[in-house]
Amino acid sequence: MVDDVARAYEVPRDLPFLLILAILATSVGGRIRVRVAPDWTEVLSIYSAVAVPSGERKSPVLNALSAPLRELETRLAEDAAPDVVIQRALRDMRQSAVEKIKRTGDTSSTGIANLEGAVRELESTVVPPIPRLLADDSTPEAMAKLMAEQGGRLGVLSAEGGLFATLAGRYSSGVANADLVLKSWSGDFCRVDRVSREPLTLAEPVLSIGLAVQPGLLASLSESKSFRYTGLLARFLFALPTSLVGGRSSRTVPVAEVVASEYAGKIGHLIDTTWRREVAQEIGISEAARKVLDDYRDELEPRLHPEVGDLAHIADWANKLPGQLVRVAALMSLFEHPDTAEIAETEMRDAIDLAPYFVSHAVAAFDLMSGRRSPLEPARAVLTWLRRKGLTEFTVRQAWRDLSGQVWATATEDVREALADLDDLGWIALRVNDAPRRRGRPTEIYDVNPEALR
Repeated sequence: MVDDVARAYEVPRDLPFLLILAILATSVGGRIRVRVAPDWTEVLSIYSAVAVPSGERKSPVLNALSAPLRELETRLAEDAAPDVVIQRALRDMRQSAVEKIKRTGDTSSTGIANLEGAVRELESTVVPPIPRLLADDSTPEAMAKLMAEQGGRLGVLSAEGGLFATLAGRYSSGVANADLVLKSWSGDFCRVDRVSREPLTLAEPVLSIGLAVQPGLLASLSESKSFRYTGLLARFLFALPTSLVGGRSSRTVPVAEVVASEYAGKIGHLIDTTWRREVAQEIGISEAARKVLDDYRDELEPRLHPEVGDLAHIADWANKLPGQLVRVAALMSLFEHPDTAEIAETEMRDAIDLAPYFVSHAVAAFDLMSGRRSPLEPARAVLTWLRRKGLTEFTVRQAWRDLSGQVWATATEDVREALADLDDLGWIALRVNDAPRRRGRPTEIYDVNPEALR
C-alpha cells in the first residue's frame, strides 16, 4: 500500500508509511499493550509527523489511506443508530416523567418515593455515543469529551498543522495546553477540568496522531519552547523526505484494486478483533525478540552520553526510541495477525532496521525546529553537486567555481572544510600528487567514490 500510494500520487514513500503507522495504531484503539518486561509496558499509540512542502498532495494521500477507517466509522455509526434512537427516546420520556412529578409538588412519602424511583430510572438510562474512530484538529476539551465517549481512545489524522497551533494555545489566549496529548501517548490517568461543567476523567487514554505538515510549521515550533520541555516533541516519529516536485509525471498508475482491497480488509479485521474490545489485553515479546531489542539498546546507549554522544542533543527523543520500535513491531505483527500473542524476532528485527531512518530524520527535524543548521549541510551540498554533475573526479577550484553562490560557501576555505568532511566519511579521496613542486598552491584533485553516484 505504501508503494502503490507513493507511485500513484508521486510522493515520497515516507509520507504514506508514517501516516499508515498512525492509522494502524488508531485501528488497535488502545486495546492492546505490549509487556516487554515486568516493569515495562508499551501502549500502542503512535504520534507521527511528515514535513513535506506545499503541492505534495498531502490531502489526497491522507484520504486514500484513511478511507477504510472512515468507511468503517460510518458503518459503526449506522449499526449503533437504532439503539441510540431508542435510548434517547427513553431518556426524554423518563426526563418528562421526573418533571411531571416535580410539578405536582407532592412532598408526601408516596410522592417522594415516586420521584426517587423516576430519577433512578432516568439515571439508569444510558444513551450510547455514536462510534468515532477519528477526529481532526480539535481543542483539548473537545478531544477529551470525544475520548471519554469512545472509551478513552481516538485517532487524529490531518494534512494541516492546526493541532500544534491548538496545543500552543490558539483557543486559550496563548497558554499551551498539551497535558491530554502528553498523557495519551502512554495511557496515563488524566483529568480535564472544564468551565461550568464536571471535569472529565480518563483512566487510560490512548491517542494516535498522524500529521502531514509543511516544513515551515516544524521550524515555527521553536517559538513554543514548552513543546520541547514538556516532552511533546520527543513523542513524535518524524520524517523530512526529499520532495519529488519538479520531477513528477502526468501519467501515473492508480493504486491497484487488489492492494487497496486487501489493505482495507486488514484494517477492518483489526478493528473488529481489537478496537471493539471493552478492555485492553496484553501481548508479550519472545525471548529472541527481547534479545534483539536489548542488543540495540546497548548499541544506542553510548550515543546518549551528555558529553560525547552524537544523540545527546535529542536524548529526550532517543530515550523513547526503543519503546517506539516495540510499538512499530507490534503494529506490524497485529496487521498481519490480529490474534498474535507475542512479538516475534522477525518483526522486532524489521522494526529495528528502521531505527537509523527514524534517528536521521529526528536529527534533521530537531535541527529544523531549533533553528540550527547541521554542520554537515555543506558536505551534503557538495555531495548533491557531485551526483548532479556525475563527476568521478574534480578539483577544489572547480568546486569553488560551481558552489560559491550558496549561503554556506563564502570563501574557498568553506569548500575545503566541506571536502574534508566528505573525505573523512569516505565519499571522496584527495589524490596524491607526485609531480615536482611548483610555485603557488598545487592543484588539489579529488577522486569520487563510485558509491556516491548510485
